[in-house]
Amino acid sequence: MSNLTIVIAYYNNKHFFDLLNMFPQYFSQSTDTIIYNKSENDLVVKDNFVQKRLQNIGREGETYLNHIIENYDNLSEYTLFIQDDTNEHIPNYKTFIHFCNDFINQQKQFALYPCSWRKNGKSHRRTITDGICTLHTLPSHDSIKKSCEMHGIYLPKKYTTETCAFFICHKNIILKHNKEFYIKLREWLLSNYKNGFVLEHLWKLIF
Repeated sequence: MSNLTIVIAYYNNKHFFDLLNMFPQYFSQSTDTIIYNKSENDLVVKDNFVQKRLQNIGREGETYLNHIIENYDNLSEYTLFIQDDTNEHIPNYKTFIHFCNDFINQQKQFALYPCSWRKNGKSHRRTITDGICTLHTLPSHDSIKKSCEMHGIYLPKKYTTETCAFFICHKNIILKHNKEFYIKLREWLLSNYKNGFVLEHLWKLIF
C-alpha cells in the first residue's frame, strides 16, 4: 500500500483523469487510486487504478463514507478524497498537487482544499454561526446544528469551511471516530437527499 490513496467519486465527468495523469510528475511519492464508479458504464482505466462499482446514492459523501467504512482497519496513512469534476473545482492542477505534497511533508492531519464553485471561479468559503445557514439546498436553516447534535459533533460558535468537499486527511484523524460513527452517519446521509449538502459543511467539524 502506498502512502497516499486517492479516492474519486465518479459519476459522469472524466476530467479527473487529467489530474491523475499529472500526479506522477509533480507528487513526490507513489499513490494508490480507487475510482468509485456510480455511473451505468465501466470506465477504461490504467492497470494501476482500481475501479469499484457503487449504487448511485448519497452524492460524493456516500462514496467517501463507504470507503472509510469498508477500509476502516486498512487505511493508507493519508487519503485524498475528490469528486470527478475537477475541472470545475480545481483551477490549477499543479497547485493542487503541491498542496497535497506540502500537506504530507508538513505532517498535517486534515485540510479542505479551497475549491471554486465553477470553472474559472474564485475559491469559495462559507462562515457558519451557531450552526445556522440559509443555503436553499439544505433541509432547513438549522440543519448543521441539528446534525451536530444528532451525531455528537462539536459545533463551535462560528467556523469557516471550504465548500465542495475536496480534502486530504491522515488516518489517525479518521480513526478518532469509531466505525459505528461512520455507519450511522451514512444511514443519516441516505435518509434525505439534501443531507448530502449538509455533510459538505460537516467534514471540517468531523475531522
